[in-house]
Amino acid sequence: MNDPGTDTVPASGAPGAIAQTDEAPGADPASAAAPPSRRAALMRSAFIIGVLFVVFVVILPRYIDYSEVVAAFQALTPQQFVVISALGAIAWLVTGLVFCALLPGLSIIRGPESWLILSGIGSSVPFGPWNMGVLWVVVRGWGIANIPATSGIALYGVVNELSRLFLPLFAIVVLALTSGLPTSDTGTAWVIAIISAIAFVVATALIVAIVRSERIADWLGRTGQRVVSWVMGKLHRTAVPDVSHAVHRFRDQLGVVIRQRGLVALGTAILSQVAWVIVLTVALRMMGIPESVLGLGEIFAVYALVMVITIIPLSPGGAGVPELLFISMFSTLAGDQYQAAITAGVFLYRLYYWFVPIPLAWILLKLERRGKSMLPTTAELRASARS
Repeated sequence: MNDPGTDTVPASGAPGAIAQTDEAPGADPASAAAPPSRRAALMRSAFIIGVLFVVFVVILPRYIDYSEVVAAFQALTPQQFVVISALGAIAWLVTGLVFCALLPGLSIIRGPESWLILSGIGSSVPFGPWNMGVLWVVVRGWGIANIPATSGIALYGVVNELSRLFLPLFAIVVLALTSGLPTSDTGTAWVIAIISAIAFVVATALIVAIVRSERIADWLGRTGQRVVSWVMGKLHRTAVPDVSHAVHRFRDQLGVVIRQRGLVALGTAILSQVAWVIVLTVALRMMGIPESVLGLGEIFAVYALVMVITIIPLSPGGAGVPELLFISMFSTLAGDQYQAAITAGVFLYRLYYWFVPIPLAWILLKLERRGKSMLPTTAELRASARS
């Protein structure tokens, strides 16, 4: 996603995505999700702080008066705050249902709890995919068996990215219904939407083909191996990833989950994206952006574009970059006179999507891991993998 606070990794890189065999040293959740070195963690932390400083201290103040943003927040009524909070909670619930679809036996309460932990820890602890390892240990503590927990959390990353690639396809329909055919003003949005829609169709078709046919999986593995070997050769790199093995590992470990739960999980993930579009739309309306200035189609299109662009982890923890993209795109469509109101609306939306999950994640971890350290150690990860 790049989910808020998550640096999404492929299924093979998720905690425990490698089966518990003797095929390779370190092929277990502990190795895949072990925290990085102190130096790497410090570098990622410094990078996040740098991104936040550049976005919120250097760039935005050049165009936006923060006092106007504060005034917009102060104008919120208690009733409006209750409404936006309720919508945020509903979005958490719907997003968490993706985990309920992927992890058999997970309750409707622990689904949203899983997403809050994944998002909040990823946003506040800059350790890359280690937040998936933290969630994996929590889920194992709830009684979910090793293989279902491993496969479900690994597949969440795949489903989340596919749902984001699907959004522009949906945005094309919304744009066509609300704004008509492409114009000089909306041409770029249409191009990105169409490219993303094609990527969604291709990625989905490849996953279905790999899962359903071993012959196709063999061909894709061999073809991918040749392409990667050629690219690495051009880069003068001697270490070449084993693409063929990764394709078959994906098929063997996640194929059953995809066949049984993949469609439901993808549908739920797409629904969760729509829920967040509603939160963003209401936040903008509450801050004074009328329908005549930013219509639902334009809001949906911008949201889809930002979600696709940020699939690439532009900053660890998803910090700063989405805000800048939302504000710049909306301001281009609405005009400079609405920049402060747009900034306030985006900040209000991000409050529920990115910021509030951080303290909630730590509170939930404290409650779930009573009597243990809040963050699992490598030794605990290994012990959970063996149990």
